[in-house]
Amino acid sequence: MTSYLITTTDRSRWPNSGHLVFIGTFCLPNDSDSLLDKYTYEIADTLVTSDNKLRCFQLSESAHASLGLQIADALNQAHQISKSVRYWEILTGSWLHLFLDLLISRIFIVAKLREVYPDIQLVHADGTKNRRAPFNTADFHTLTKSTEWNSLVYADLWSTASAEHIAASHSIIRNARVHPKPQSSIRSGYVLSATYLPRMQELLLQLRLGSKYRRLRVINPPAIPVDHEARQQLVFNESQPDDVGRLHIKLIRRYLPTSFLEGFTALRMSISQMRFPNNPKAIFTSNRHIYDDVFNAWVAEATENGSRLVLGQHGGYYGISKFPTFAERHEKSVSDSYLTWGWKHAISSSGGIILTTVGSHWKHRESHSRLLLVTDELWSHPRAVYTDIPETSDYLDHLGLLVRSLPPSIQQSLELRRHLGQSVVGHPVETWWRNQVQAINLGDPLIPFSQVVRNAKIVIVAHNGTTIPENFSQAVPTLITWTSNWVEIRDEAKPIFAKLAEVGIFHEDPVSLAKHVSAIWDNVDAWWESKEVVGARELFCSQYARSVPQPRKFLREIIVGKSTMEQQGDLS
Repeated sequence: MTSYLITTTDRSRWPNSGHLVFIGTFCLPNDSDSLLDKYTYEIADTLVTSDNKLRCFQLSESAHASLGLQIADALNQAHQISKSVRYWEILTGSWLHLFLDLLISRIFIVAKLREVYPDIQLVHADGTKNRRAPFNTADFHTLTKSTEWNSLVYADLWSTASAEHIAASHSIIRNARVHPKPQSSIRSGYVLSATYLPRMQELLLQLRLGSKYRRLRVINPPAIPVDHEARQQLVFNESQPDDVGRLHIKLIRRYLPTSFLEGFTALRMSISQMRFPNNPKAIFTSNRHIYDDVFNAWVAEATENGSRLVLGQHGGYYGISKFPTFAERHEKSVSDSYLTWGWKHAISSSGGIILTTVGSHWKHRESHSRLLLVTDELWSHPRAVYTDIPETSDYLDHLGLLVRSLPPSIQQSLELRRHLGQSVVGHPVETWWRNQVQAINLGDPLIPFSQVVRNAKIVIVAHNGTTIPENFSQAVPTLITWTSNWVEIRDEAKPIFAKLAEVGIFHEDPVSLAKHVSAIWDNVDAWWESKEVVGARELFCSQYARSVPQPRKFLREIIVGKSTMEQQGDLS
């Protein structure tokens, strides 16, 4: 019987009979039992080992080191300009990092499946009905969640990806870059946008800098279609040593956002609509550079003229995860000053402060009664095998065992905090949870977390996300659970998490966590405020949720630059 790997939900593309191997549960129809009339089927195992995650990450970094330079040269030639490599990194780097993470993750999955099923045939989406190239970076983020777009990626990799192509991976050591400052005629003012500070704190900081408050206004660049001839004329180094290197260039041509090539002129013309100054002294953002091409085009031009670029950490996960996200790698590469939430990685980074909770305080109330379980999003199409948690992982099994191990009285106090993005990146989880605890309070992910946490007696966080540093910084009683199957931490974080485990904050075993919750439930404060627990929390906060007595003064020194303030005699 012929076997087919199904990567599309378009059933008109499926064979009339045979053995179907679905690349994920997302391809299954709702009435999956109806398949048995014509087919036999199974779900492919696409999980990647820890060693292969490392090799995948190394290959992505190696590819980026080469392709980033080549894209800068190719786009300079295409547009007949001579911008710096940094200019193009600011504009294209966020996309390129994530695209390569995704691409090489898919190569590993395809190589694994072709070993398990040597004679399997691929069934993929119709390339004439689905576009490959996004219009811009924001559109790319949308397409990465699309089954049909991902199906085309698998189709483009199918004939090339095999075990021998991923056998010899190597790491690229990236030294911290020092960006030389070109001289500009006049630079004035500071621009702050999407800083992750609470709105009032951002306004007060702008006043302290003497800059004008600007509301966040995203300008969408025009959606320009693909020009296939222009893409073929892009000049790359075609003499790659292996098939995978040549494949990368082929797919860059196919998947490059049109805002960087066909729509580049229109993109630059859109900059004026933001009404930002041409040459500010410094620019500070913690979020907007991830998705906004018009903003990034303005930033790239401003830095060419000597503006300083200060980028802030984009939430939790940073500094803790074994594998830095595409955003962390991009931010370290292009910024003049990189503001973390406490940890330091290089000369260019500043051991900063947690931004999201500046000026905020959690009020303790005796009426707190809920056990709040904060969950992560599970991806139908994980963008990278080492960052996103796939739907096929043991994540829900882990949490189900935790909840079932709680005493019934505490189960009744449980409220689930589902990830707001779950409905976008994967299947709904409500039915699964009701099968675990029929009367479970599923909560409302649309209600701001700051409101939900007010009623929490204990918060359990089941992912390496922003909730952990935010809660610790505000002394909200918080427990953590995950396993190395879906969260691996870097060596620098291991002693801190060992300490958290020692005092009962961190648990890999869900049954152990349930017993701990039961043991402290009647007097949470006695445990949470004990000397040992406070010491462990403070150790964590010193690296990942740092605070300072005068946060706005602290941030002003970083944005302005301490050396500049010393020259001006202004360190007050």
